[in-house]
Amino acid sequence: MRVRDSLINFLLISAGFAAALVVYNNFFAGGLTSSEMLLTSGASILAFWAATELRNDPVQESATWWVAFIERFSLGTGINLLLHAILTYAFLVRRTPFLVAAGGVVSAALVTLHVQFAADRERSRKRFLLVGFDSVADKIFRMFRGSLVGVITGQPAALPAGAAHLGDLSRFEEVLSRHQPTNIVVSMKEWERQVSPSALLACRLKGIEVEESPAVYERFFHRVCCEGLRPVELLLSSALRGDSRTIAVQSVYTDLVGITLLVVLAPVMLFAALAVRLFGGPGPVLEGSVCAGFQYIPFRLLRFRTTRLDGTGTVTGVGRILNRLRLTNLPQLLNVVRGDMALVGPRPVRAEFAAWLTDVMPFYSHRFSVKPGILGWARLHTPSDVRLPDECRQIEYDLFYVKEGCVWLDAEIILDSFLPSPGRRSGVAP
Repeated sequence: MRVRDSLINFLLISAGFAAALVVYNNFFAGGLTSSEMLLTSGASILAFWAATELRNDPVQESATWWVAFIERFSLGTGINLLLHAILTYAFLVRRTPFLVAAGGVVSAALVTLHVQFAADRERSRKRFLLVGFDSVADKIFRMFRGSLVGVITGQPAALPAGAAHLGDLSRFEEVLSRHQPTNIVVSMKEWERQVSPSALLACRLKGIEVEESPAVYERFFHRVCCEGLRPVELLLSSALRGDSRTIAVQSVYTDLVGITLLVVLAPVMLFAALAVRLFGGPGPVLEGSVCAGFQYIPFRLLRFRTTRLDGTGTVTGVGRILNRLRLTNLPQLLNVVRGDMALVGPRPVRAEFAAWLTDVMPFYSHRFSVKPGILGWARLHTPSDVRLPDECRQIEYDLFYVKEGCVWLDAEIILDSFLPSPGRRSGVAP
């Protein structure tokens, strides 16, 4: 299956660059010679195909097609431009930017459509078997209701409507033989005491995918299941801590983009500061709160002052305008340039709340293994005025970002922040 998909991707990329080559030769005077066409198209196809295979991760259930398209186009075209720059410098090819860009667009579109189609086909053939049924299983139940063969549990009364009860654990082998599931999801605490590990290992050796419900929860909802976290996992695992290499790469483009935005938006910030000084009443132009940053290091989160300092806390006229135009938090770019924050990361939290929430939820401390950000994965999915129950959901998204954080996830967050995907913030997740 993997080899076949790779071959199909190669053929689709070949078709994409062949189409770009035909357009180039028909609309650009002179065209390319036979040797140039062979070298240009061959190098482009191989480079783009290698880039596609490099990023050919399994498509997640809720992935957005255009994000996958942009990732493939950006990586493939970037590698192609570097390769063609070398070939042009060696006088082997000429006038290739159009071919690289046009071929990249068509190839990325074709490959993305094929991958999405293959993912849909793969999902349609899956047959899930739930072993046990707890609160985590209840949250993910509706996500694969159409492909669920049933549930093995000793407590059938806990099952929701539409879930077929297949008996208790004593009928495990019989259920496997009769229903032949492709996926087994184990959803019970201390399952190793109730389900034979050797039986599950035998299932895996037969090609059946065996997972725990927190892993499925994370894959469907793109957030870590805190309910399934055990203290030993927090103690021994480094998965929920920021990767030092990712943080180092992030700091490079964070500084570059932060300084660029600060320079570009400086006139807007100066105009807003002047408006606050003239029409915002007596008081400082900037205000701030002490927040916990990377490794709990405190910093002052900056924003334009929008309220009066007469004890009433009323919003000023210029403050309402800044809030409506979403300019209040522009001074946070200064926090980014100073190194207090990143462009993307968990939402900044006041130091006193951070200490209290860490006491309430011990895993909360892991969100401070990366810098807080202006934009974030949790911001895309949760409202800003969170309450404690919603804070639990927010920390699940934050931990997912800490665990999976990379350049591509940052790019997706930035794109979705300004071009929100359909269904985002719609509350699909429980």
